[in-house]
Amino acid sequence: MTDRKLKVMTAVGSDRPGLVKAISALIHGSGANLEDSRMAILGGEFALVLLYSGPTEALDRVQAGTEPLSSKLQLQFIIKDTASPAARPYRSYRLRVSGLDHPGIVERVTAVLALREVNVESLDTRLAHQPMTGTPTFVLDAILQIPPEVALGELRKAMNELCDAAQLDFQLEARV
Repeated sequence: MTDRKLKVMTAVGSDRPGLVKAISALIHGSGANLEDSRMAILGGEFALVLLYSGPTEALDRVQAGTEPLSSKLQLQFIIKDTASPAARPYRSYRLRVSGLDHPGIVERVTAVLALREVNVESLDTRLAHQPMTGTPTFVLDAILQIPPEVALGELRKAMNELCDAAQLDFQLEARV
C-alpha cells in the first residue's frame, strides 16, 4: 500500500511571467506530482487552483517551500488536505448561458441548479463585447453533474423560464 496523499493548493498574486514555472518546479522538485490544475488571469491578478499528490514527506516539502516562494513572488498560498472524490452516479452535461450582461446572472442560474442538487464541476464566465456595437455580452460555460433522479425535461423547463425572464439564451447538452 502506498503513502500517496492529495492536497489542493490555491495561489493568488500580481500576474507576471514565470509564476507557473516556479510553482510547478516547487511541486516536482519536492517529489510530488501535479495532477489537475486551473489557472487564470483575472484583472491584473494571477489565480491558480491545483491538485497535487505524493508521499507525506514530499507534500511537507511543498508546503515548506511555499513560504520562501510567497515572499519572493508576492503570492498568497493556501494548502488544504483533500481526498479522492467519492464515486457517485451522475450524467455529465455542458451548460452555456449568454445574453446582455446584468447583475445576478450567475446567482440565478446556480439557484436553479442547486435547487435540483445538480453539482457544478466547473464554471467559467466572461464578458465579451459585440464586434460592431461593443455591447457587453455575458457568457457562462459550465460542466454539470446531474443526478439520475433529476428529470432533464424539468431542468430544461426551469432554465427556459429563467432565461426567458432574464432575456438570456441557454444550451444544455450531454457530454460524450
